[in-house]
Amino acid sequence: MDKNVFINENENIKRILDIGIALTAEKDYNRLLEKILTEARNITNADGGTLYILDNNKLYYKIMQTKSMNIHKGGDGEKIDFPPVEMVLSNISSYCVITKQCINIPDVYNSELFDFSGPKKFDKAMGYVTKSILVVPLINRDDKVIGVLQLINSLDKNSRPIPFDNNIENIVKSLASQAGIAIENMRYIEEIKQFFESFVEVMAAAIDERSPYNVNHSKHIAYLIEQFAKHINFVDEGIYKETYFDENKINEMVAAAWLHDIGKIAVPIKVLDKPTRLGDEIHNLMLRLELIETKLKLNYLESLNSLTLNNYFKNELKNKLDYDRRYLIEAKDFILEINGPSTFVDKHKLNKLNELKNKKFKGIKEEIITEKELENLSISKGTLTEKERNLIKNHVRATERILSKMNFPDYLKNVPDWAVKHHEFLDGSGYCNGYEEKDLSIEVRMLTILDIYDALTAKDRPYKSSMNKEKAFEILNTMVYEGKLDKELVKLFIESGIWE
Repeated sequence: MDKNVFINENENIKRILDIGIALTAEKDYNRLLEKILTEARNITNADGGTLYILDNNKLYYKIMQTKSMNIHKGGDGEKIDFPPVEMVLSNISSYCVITKQCINIPDVYNSELFDFSGPKKFDKAMGYVTKSILVVPLINRDDKVIGVLQLINSLDKNSRPIPFDNNIENIVKSLASQAGIAIENMRYIEEIKQFFESFVEVMAAAIDERSPYNVNHSKHIAYLIEQFAKHINFVDEGIYKETYFDENKINEMVAAAWLHDIGKIAVPIKVLDKPTRLGDEIHNLMLRLELIETKLKLNYLESLNSLTLNNYFKNELKNKLDYDRRYLIEAKDFILEINGPSTFVDKHKLNKLNELKNKKFKGIKEEIITEKELENLSISKGTLTEKERNLIKNHVRATERILSKMNFPDYLKNVPDWAVKHHEFLDGSGYCNGYEEKDLSIEVRMLTILDIYDALTAKDRPYKSSMNKEKAFEILNTMVYEGKLDKELVKLFIESGIWE
């Protein structure tokens, strides 16, 4: 064997190994495709080439290069505006897919094996001369063609087009084999990533849609945190001017936002969606008041029939009935007022509630309000009892348990930590673990601010009126003053305008 041939073969083997390592290291799909075509051109000294990807039985242009014409398309993911190649045997690239064969054409203009009207039309339009073509299938580990590598015009040392050397075909085939597997691996990783992200969104949507009043919360937070992170990337002053969130970090933050309330699946819906202090129990109370009124009328009628009474006593009975009925009407109106989420229960109202609890009607065992109803109606602000508030707070523990069962990939490894801490405050007064400033990353602080803002301004909560942005900003700044929220991040959020 000629010594130079041996040296060249060794160089090519080394080159293929180096290319294989480079292809494995590449993480960007479009750059991977560009690198495959570029390296194939370098090995064959080809002036140009096209990399096609097979999809739905058609070949789609992904990367196009022609060095002599300074053509470089598709490397940044731009769409190449050429129609896909149909699977017909007359087309050289399609034939390559169908037969899985490598095809080497020395001279396009002296070959009748395929329909070369396309290259000839390109030549005429661009003033180019297509001479030699080498087409190689990209085959994955399942022996399926996933694309085609088409190289144009191998050049000699004087940059003149010559046929592709038959000896170089095996080198290109080896590159194509590695490329096929690299593309398939990246596709597989991307499919897993997309599946996981879709799963995350579906789970979050399922949690939100348990409540018709909370259906967009996770979606809002996911959107806001992405925009907030991008805004911070352009901050040029303050303590976060050096902070930068790359695409992977932003995706991780978005995933945490989608999952931050997943633990609400463990909260009873009647608590999660409790629109008033009594919730559905108000219906039972109203029915009981009607029953009491009915019994008062029956007692009145029975008293009239059972005794021989003069007109004075009859009037007294009628007056007593009217008084009790007015009392019930006033009690009903008062209860309906107290039951509303916006009513503040002060000491005076609390005394009135206790009076209703202790009120007894002669001969009637039913109470106006029960002990449980008194407990609920006595809530000073909001609609939840202390026990119900603890159930709501427990969603953080549930989130922690659920996410601990999930095997997060490295690029999402911080999601459980960020999601679990979104109700913690810098001063340690949050829940459930009382973490303090040193324990709370910037991502957690951002998520906390956005969660509070969305809760304050939400228009779909039955238990409270929505708040305008100015009032919400005032509350956020009050929480800054109290040492609960990050002052600089609240300032940046308000300035960002992303809340629009």
